[in-house]
Amino acid sequence: MRKIAFVLLGIACSALACSTISGSIKDRLEPPREVEGGILFRYEAPSAKLVTLAGNFNNWGGTEGGGRYDPTIDPMSDADGDGIWTIVVPLPPGRYQYKFVIDNGVRWEKDPSNVNTGTEGGIENSLIIVPENISYDYEVVTGTVLSGQLRRETGTTEAAEPKKVTFELDAPFAGQVSLAGEFNDWSPDADPMEKGEDGIWRATIELDPGRYEYKFVVDGTWMEDPENPEMVPDPYGGSNSVITVE
Repeated sequence: MRKIAFVLLGIACSALACSTISGSIKDRLEPPREVEGGILFRYEAPSAKLVTLAGNFNNWGGTEGGGRYDPTIDPMSDADGDGIWTIVVPLPPGRYQYKFVIDNGVRWEKDPSNVNTGTEGGIENSLIIVPENISYDYEVVTGTVLSGQLRRETGTTEAAEPKKVTFELDAPFAGQVSLAGEFNDWSPDADPMEKGEDGIWRATIELDPGRYEYKFVVDGTWMEDPENPEMVPDPYGGSNSVITVE
């Protein structure tokens, strides 16, 4: 009997091995995506007894600030018994880092189906950006996330009148610049800036009195305001600029 071998991407393998590889590619999980009710996260861990979702949207499973890991925070479900753990979380628009926590903190793993990553405290995590045009309902929870993630309460009253604030960035060689911050849920598309003949990009928006963190998005790259000395650390090893509207 002649032996039949298959070649995949230039690597010889047996029929059984190639079948396994093909099946793995076919069954590869999708990255987090919007479904009814929120963002669907999935993680394959057939031998796990417990998997939870931890990120800067839930104080990293209770560990933020030196706290203890809490397995009751955002537990995932393997309802079908196929080793695919799932959870749907109604995240507000924003940028989030996250990991999957296996068996009460034995392992903290990045999402193998998501190529986007961010760094917080020198540790690389998976990164998801929830756009502003999501269709599910959500609640903005204040005081439970790091700077640079969600809009926060400004402490203003209904009687406070918004003020027009102009942001400027000297970037004559940029092709596209936008303004992102707590005032627009960190959306890179909500407030595009216009380039003047002097090479300075400007955007004027109305803001209620309060303190806001923000960044410029220059040709897809996020950067702080070089003309504003007031900054705070962001969760990705960089900084956010800060403006106070009185």
